[in-house]
Amino acid sequence: MGVGELRERLAVLVEANAVVEQTIESILEVARVVDVGDRQSADVLLEVAEVVGRCEQARHGQLIQVLGQVERVGARRAGLRSWIATRLDVSDGKARAMAQAAARIGTVPELAVPLSSGRVGADTVRALARTAKAVEGTGRDRVAALAETLQTAERDGVGAANQRVRVLEHTIDPGSSEELLNKQRAKSFARVVELEGGMCRFDVLLDPVRATTVRCALDQTVAAWIRERQFDGAEPLPGDVRSTDQLYAHAVTRLAEVFLDASPAQRGAKFVPEVLYSAPLTDDGGLAESVYGTLVPRSAITPPGAPKAQILHLQDGQPVLLDAVAVDRDPAARLASRAQRVGMAFRDKHCTYPGCNRPPTWALHAHHNDAYREGGATIVKNMSLLCSEHHTLIHHPAPARRHSSP
Repeated sequence: MGVGELRERLAVLVEANAVVEQTIESILEVARVVDVGDRQSADVLLEVAEVVGRCEQARHGQLIQVLGQVERVGARRAGLRSWIATRLDVSDGKARAMAQAAARIGTVPELAVPLSSGRVGADTVRALARTAKAVEGTGRDRVAALAETLQTAERDGVGAANQRVRVLEHTIDPGSSEELLNKQRAKSFARVVELEGGMCRFDVLLDPVRATTVRCALDQTVAAWIRERQFDGAEPLPGDVRSTDQLYAHAVTRLAEVFLDASPAQRGAKFVPEVLYSAPLTDDGGLAESVYGTLVPRSAITPPGAPKAQILHLQDGQPVLLDAVAVDRDPAARLASRAQRVGMAFRDKHCTYPGCNRPPTWALHAHHNDAYREGGATIVKNMSLLCSEHHTLIHHPAPARRHSSP
């Protein structure tokens, strides 16, 4: 078969695709005017969706086979990945996966029918490609391994197939599991994104081991609350916590509260829990300020009238009371007390050296504005927060550089 026959069949394919596209568009035109609530039409549209989905999966499997033949012929010297990413409008990562699948399974005769059947989706294609990679160069029967992965996917789903491939990879190369986990740990992160109005979004990506611990803690906490509601008739949660997402949000908060209340040994970190809120001595409409500068109703953080775990300050921002106890209790002390440090954390928010925004969590130093050795009192009005670098710089300024004459 030569290039001429390939072009003839390509033309037939283009024409057939045009007919399919026109047919689907005509179906959509009818669907757009179907009355809301017409269940019979909805059932037919679901059948259409299934047919389209099966066609898409068949086309994907056939695409992998076509690309496999391109790889076999070897005419693309620059490789397939960049061509796929550019011409098929997919991400670089997806293009890489498709190119690898084409090279590993695209020309396997035993997979030609399954890949063209519409029963094999992109996720199963990736599992098959991983299987081929795992047995490559090991002397194992590649066709048998691929058949087992395909059977598992069809019988138990792609999740089970991926688990099987993972076991196969570990069996062939026991060190691969540790290597993969190390890579996943290196990619793990947690970040806080501050949004408008004081809300925060927590973006977290964890490796399987750490994710298992966190998920189990959240799942068990939420399940216990649900059992209390359903079987005990109790209401362990605020009235506005109803949906599953809200339950998990509350569980995250509860885990943090338990952590802060734990002992340093239990936490594995030595620190005194932060005072979370500050409020003025005079009434300001019932608002308090969080340690992160967000205003919230006082009624939402403590029982009405309870001053616990709050620092109270004057209108000029100078802290005066912590848990109803005076902050400045010993002006002659050499070092600032915890209460004074808490008060300055709320007042200063960060290192006070010009241009520095290192937060109190960086173990900022309490600096006497009027030196202690010269009689300066250890009171919050005479102290400010500095990071260790700038505290050193304040006390030991860098010598001025001498400039030579021209």
